[in-house]
Amino acid sequence: MLHSKHTDMPSTQDEPAVEASQIVDTLHEPLLVLDADLQIRQANPAFYEAFAPPSDDVIGASLFDLGGGHFRVPALRERLEAVAADGDAFTGLEVDQPFEGLGRRVLRLNGRRLVGQDADSIHILLAIEDITEQHELEEKLRRHARELERSNADLEEFAYAASHDLQEPLRMVASYLQLLERRYADDLDETACEFIGYAVDGAQRMKSLINSLLHYSRVGRKEGEFREVDLSTLVGEIIEDLERRIDETGATVTRDPLPTVYGVPEQLRRVFQNLIENALTYHGEAPPVIHVNGRPESGGGHVTVRDEGPGIPPEGQDKIFRIFKQLDPHGTGHDGSGMGLSITRKIVERHDGDIWVESAPGEGATFHVTLHLTPTAS
Repeated sequence: MLHSKHTDMPSTQDEPAVEASQIVDTLHEPLLVLDADLQIRQANPAFYEAFAPPSDDVIGASLFDLGGGHFRVPALRERLEAVAADGDAFTGLEVDQPFEGLGRRVLRLNGRRLVGQDADSIHILLAIEDITEQHELEEKLRRHARELERSNADLEEFAYAASHDLQEPLRMVASYLQLLERRYADDLDETACEFIGYAVDGAQRMKSLINSLLHYSRVGRKEGEFREVDLSTLVGEIIEDLERRIDETGATVTRDPLPTVYGVPEQLRRVFQNLIENALTYHGEAPPVIHVNGRPESGGGHVTVRDEGPGIPPEGQDKIFRIFKQLDPHGTGHDGSGMGLSITRKIVERHDGDIWVESAPGEGATFHVTLHLTPTAS
């Protein structure tokens, strides 16, 4: 057995205390005990199992002559000499070396002095952790992350280019339909004019979808710089900009003091304008009642936009954040692009925040947005 090959060796005066020797042997991590000259005084069974060296070549050998010089790493020698001279322990030293029969291995090394019964002798415990698989997995994850980032960038570039290039032919279709209606109005019957109206309306709806797709793709293109944003000021400006719409609907819009967060002002403006405009649009028969509230919370800001509209059924509360998934999430007969809340969620996620809705039919809806207060938190 591997254990007997090294534990039956004769004792010498400068070996570690018997108790320490037994502890070293019982641990599952590969361990070596070195003397002041960095010669191996003890190797536990886990070391033999991990590296499979001939037992006769281990005890008494210099660490740096072991095997094919696998541990002949200048940084390791420097650290061990410092431990022997001054007792300076080290942790987390990573070495990447080829091992005969094992291939290339990545090891994490920790070293410290052992305190034994003989105060005049120096013994160093060298712990060896094989992190090759972990290192390979981390590299694989990094590679996949880079590939995913490239793929997302390609998709965003495609969405931007496609939506941008579609605008001109769509504009021509709408323009020529309207020209046809004006020029030949006297020659067209009521049905033909109705059909042209449907076609123009469809073109305008398509233009709205394309513009929304452009906004969606620009979020991924990282427009704007992050900085502190006073949400009280920002939401106040949004309410002022929507004053005409608020008057037309007879809405009541109120807000409490809101936190200052860290983000891109233009994008956060779009988030809260989308949420307030949705509440103004999907309000049922009664005039809209909207309240914006916010507070600092666990290193972040938590903002809610609450309305007293018809509410959102449970099955629609996840779908409303998906791109193009549902055009009338509130069931009120209002059509939209299906992009507003998708853009909102993408912006919030770009800010490393979260967005969700709490609602029940007939009881209104409350949209929750969490954002970071400082750049370090983000």
